[in-house]
Amino acid sequence: MALLMGRRFLHRLGCSMATVGLALAAAPPARAADTVDVQVPNGTFALPVAPDNGTMAGHADWSPDSTGVVFGKALAQHPLGYQAASLNWNGAALSMRTRLWGVRAGSQVTLNWDDSPGVDRRCTPEQLKDGQTYNVSLITAGPAPDPVVTTNGTDTVGVANWVTGRVFEFTATEDNPMVSFDSAEQRTSLSCGPLITNVTARQTPAPVDQRIRKEQLPGPKAYRGNDPLEPGVAVDDCEGSAANCVFTVDKRYSYQYYGQTRIVGEVYINCSRNAVVDDRRIEVTEPPYDNLTQYYALKGTPLLPSRSDISQSRPNLAAQAAAGFSAAGGNAAAVSTTNPLTWSRTGTKTLNPTIQPGEVSWIEVQPARERVVGSFTNARNKYRLDAVLDVPAGSLPDRYLQRTGPLTDVELQRCGAARPTAGTPDNGAGPDKRLIALDAPPAGLPSRSVLLNP
Repeated sequence: MALLMGRRFLHRLGCSMATVGLALAAAPPARAADTVDVQVPNGTFALPVAPDNGTMAGHADWSPDSTGVVFGKALAQHPLGYQAASLNWNGAALSMRTRLWGVRAGSQVTLNWDDSPGVDRRCTPEQLKDGQTYNVSLITAGPAPDPVVTTNGTDTVGVANWVTGRVFEFTATEDNPMVSFDSAEQRTSLSCGPLITNVTARQTPAPVDQRIRKEQLPGPKAYRGNDPLEPGVAVDDCEGSAANCVFTVDKRYSYQYYGQTRIVGEVYINCSRNAVVDDRRIEVTEPPYDNLTQYYALKGTPLLPSRSDISQSRPNLAAQAAAGFSAAGGNAAAVSTTNPLTWSRTGTKTLNPTIQPGEVSWIEVQPARERVVGSFTNARNKYRLDAVLDVPAGSLPDRYLQRTGPLTDVELQRCGAARPTAGTPDNGAGPDKRLIALDAPPAGLPSRSVLLNP
């Protein structure tokens, strides 16, 4: 995979800022209200906990998490008392990567962190006096330049010299983009490398794209830690137990909307000379859509029962989504809610539209729907599944429209056509207008007519 990946960089050295390439131009300034924090897991390298004056192997939530070390608070000497991670250890230059969860493609991101030259006792003055170098990058497809960042220098082995508030600005090229810190130190002691900590991020989220059709939702994405995962594995994990996963709604990209208007019931054409009241009872069904069901259908392995919604095919996962939706609506206990997640809805309505002479009338419904964007997470095995649900809105009413209008040429022709009748003779008319002549009564027998309804 490394051959297909490139990096984009922006770095600040001291008080100056350099921009590399047009693609790395600084993001336009955003209003404070538009900018929100991005969670950086273990950004201060608090886990694992190291002895104050010692080190501990690994760094949770970063990849790879089994290499490298974190320095204890006293040893790291950060002004805010944070632990720190070394970009060189045990004879190797390291790369450390993490994803910025909840960042969508197109969002403007500002990454901040602090750095210092190494404080390991095996460092040499020559390694430290001019500072130490490393790369900070956005992992993205395609080639990209590879500049470096240099820490402050220090004259004393074992003494930190922290720079706070380094800045890297970029536009996310994918959802949940990955950033990387890579040591460029290849000098004598490969256990002496720059320290980083206090990694934070903020974003100006990309605008919500409401043009995406519910029938063609973007595919789900799954991860194990920071690594991509086949979505079906995460789906099966959540379905394995009712308590396996927790669903969290991303309110920034979830919204209610009215769907496309459609005709329901019959179309009534009034060819008469009088207004007509058309008593009718209509039934409207709004089905659910979700990108998990669509994902399996596109794979050629549709979920069972066939052509059903996720609440039937994966009830445990659906219950987790419903609980997360309720919690996002302000009900932290996710019980007894007045706005539950509605998977499907069938409603009946009795209407009495009046159709004027020479008009056609029909009923249309504009369904109220809700796009729910969120993530299923399992902290036990570090699974994450990003999913999109599109369901009938429970807190927004459907719209019904009675539509009337003039007859079309075809409808006018139908109204003007001769009435189709059976060719039955009518012998109730007078003798001079009868269609079939009656035979004379038998000779010598009088005939008699009796009026049945005098």
